[in-house]
Amino acid sequence: MASFRVGTDKIEETVLTIFLAACVLLAALKDIFPVLDKGLTSAMFAALFFLLRQVRDTRLAVGQIGHTEIFLATDEEFYRSLKNAVQRAEREVRATYFRTVPPSRLTSRESAAYFQEILAFARKKGTVRRLIGVSNDAIADWCAEQADQVAKHPRYHVRVIDTRCQPVEPMSVCIVDDDVMYMAFSGSTDNQLGGIREDAPKLVSFHQSRFEQLWADATDLAEFAALRP
Repeated sequence: MASFRVGTDKIEETVLTIFLAACVLLAALKDIFPVLDKGLTSAMFAALFFLLRQVRDTRLAVGQIGHTEIFLATDEEFYRSLKNAVQRAEREVRATYFRTVPPSRLTSRESAAYFQEILAFARKKGTVRRLIGVSNDAIADWCAEQADQVAKHPRYHVRVIDTRCQPVEPMSVCIVDDDVMYMAFSGSTDNQLGGIREDAPKLVSFHQSRFEQLWADATDLAEFAALRP
């Protein structure tokens, strides 16, 4: 996505240069060939259009500098933003799921769209590693469903920590590539959830290391499923 944006910027800069050169040339010749006056007007408007696009993109880039934390107050806001981040991902998504209710019981369209986007990313673009904390039988049953998805998507990998036997801090995070991290916080009911998007490099790096540690200690989903009664 980033390389596409860079390519688009170069094209716009080239087109802007062409229209500016056309303005200079037409301005020099319009006194000799009055018919070129209309062409000059069109070229000026086109050059102004692309110039304004460059100014807008520059303002957006400047506005994002130093903006490392975004609060997402509702389930809808959180999952919508997270889904969009996954859509822009290029290499890998690392996600943990530590909740008492499985995603199949969540009711918002945004949460359903996010979980579908995770599978789409694994199918079309990159690797997904999901770490699930099993705190009750409902989550264990959902893990069985994930076994089917793992079989269908070779780049979708799941490991399990049975928190009923092995306590672990219940932090649900999603790390997109190596740049962006989302932290989710459950509310007082199953469908209440909010979170934070963090772009702070040191914090993201810390949670990456923590994820890798938990991943190494976790049980592969197939092994967990085989041990279930």
